[in-house]
Amino acid sequence: MDQGRVRDDQFLAALAESAAAAQREEYIFRDNIGREIEKRERARQYAYRRLSLAELMLKAARSTGDEEKAVAAQTTVLRSEFGWHGESEQTKRIVAAWRPVALTIWAAVKPPPAEAEAAVVAAPSPDIAAALAEFERWYEAEFGSNYLAILDQEKQEFPVVEF
Repeated sequence: MDQGRVRDDQFLAALAESAAAAQREEYIFRDNIGREIEKRERARQYAYRRLSLAELMLKAARSTGDEEKAVAAQTTVLRSEFGWHGESEQTKRIVAAWRPVALTIWAAVKPPPAEAEAAVVAAPSPDIAAALAEFERWYEAEFGSNYLAILDQEKQEFPVVEF
């Protein structure tokens, strides 16, 4: 009778190990799925943030009449969106690196010269997406994260204090 119980215990131990292995595989699979969902969720968030920021920049650039005003207006929007108040060395570097993006956006919205209106010339559209991608590469290399992650932080509301 002891031999039968030993065989049963061995058989059950093998099944228990098989069940535990299946459970480990399931946990690994679920973990991988979770990471993939998070990755895709982040990509979607950044895509919409990028779109929103580009829309704001286009609007700011259209509200001006020349290149420098367009860059200044876009820089003001950038600072406002990221909650930057004041001037730090890091902010100065970021704003300087943003300038090519602002110039590309201005090139996309600036009114054509009068002589260009008369001549039908199909000039290539400035590539705003490429300018944004280049800025993102620079920022990632410089700071180790995507600049759009700045928007993860909620803007703090400060109460008005009356004296």
